[in-house]
Amino acid sequence: MSQSVVLSVSAQVVLNGLGNGQVQVGPQIAGTSWQPVSCGVLVQPVSLTVVSQFLLYNGNVAPANFIGGSYSGDNNSSSLALTLYPGSVLTGVWTGGNPGATATLTLTGTQTIPGTAAP
Repeated sequence: MSQSVVLSVSAQVVLNGLGNGQVQVGPQIAGTSWQPVSCGVLVQPVSLTVVSQFLLYNGNVAPANFIGGSYSGDNNSSSLALTLYPGSVLTGVWTGGNPGATATLTLTGTQTIPGTAAP
């Protein structure tokens, strides 16, 4: 028997000297699946001179895995409709942002987790 609970997971990276960074998130526990319905991105502190771009991939970074992006990767959100299983990941990539800033990817939705059988 499984149960559904709220999914709210974040991953962060400090943008390098070129303002680039990458994170990966996905379920890691056997029998668990994620059904994210939204994706939010934030870069802090923001810069007055540069704005990062953000690209999201279902799996590794490859054109065939691209599922969305934003020309304002410093603060944006989007809806999602997919299911992730252990071993699968979403990869978020920021480019051209504020070097040294912290970039955060947050997924919200539902996760299905293994439960215990009733006695």
